[in-house]
Amino acid sequence: MTGKFTKEEVIGVVFSKLRPSPNDVFADIGCGSGAVTEFFAPYVRKAYAIDIEISDEARERLKRFDNVVLLEMDGKEFLKKYSPDVVFIGGTKGVEEMLEICNARRVVVNAARIEVALSAARKMREKGIFREIVLVNAAKSYELAGGLAFRSLNPVFVVFGER
Repeated sequence: MTGKFTKEEVIGVVFSKLRPSPNDVFADIGCGSGAVTEFFAPYVRKAYAIDIEISDEARERLKRFDNVVLLEMDGKEFLKKYSPDVVFIGGTKGVEEMLEICNARRVVVNAARIEVALSAARKMREKGIFREIVLVNAAKSYELAGGLAFRSLNPVFVVFGER
């Protein structure tokens, strides 16, 4: 992978919070490399991968799915036009505005910075949907001097809201 992407360990936590059902419409706002959409697509009726500019990596990764729609548009504009059941917001620009208009049953905002996580939690509280923030810290093993050591991944705040 060459672009920015949500690590599979974090996607597992996101999936456990969003708990999609087979009839759900899923939206990945700020889809980046398409890794989150790729994970969710087999479990939902329809998946939208939304970004201002869809990367070549995302296009390649998602072309095998018949139920995935790639949309080059702003997340706020998407949420004004569409009504997904479960939403993942992976970018940080405009998070509060998106949460203000988002009416999904469940929503997760991933944030690398605590300020963004707190801002998302504050907006979710205002809307009465805030449930929790989960801080995901993971490390992966690698070979070192004939043994194994661990390299930490960047921690991620998973901010979860539910109606």
